[in-house]
Amino acid sequence: MARAMGRRGGRARARRLSGERRRQIASLGGKARHRALLAERRLTVNLLYAAAALQLRGRTRKILRVKTFTGRLPGLYEHRS
Repeated sequence: MARAMGRRGGRARARRLSGERRRQIASLGGKARHRALLAERRLTVNLLYAAAALQLRGRTRKILRVKTFTGRLPGLYEHRS
């Protein structure tokens, strides 16, 4: 019943609004929906990327021993001239 009364009030308000204002309100609703759909798409893509990164990383390896090393690690840095 409350929904029917709300709909009745909404229709009465819509009759009082100009056509331009009704179009503006509808446009704002459409833009909000579009932004929500884009946000959902970005979130889905980000979660898929995170899942793929976790899968590619594989399992962690157990460290068998640690030695101190001074200097740069060989083979990790570009050679500078």
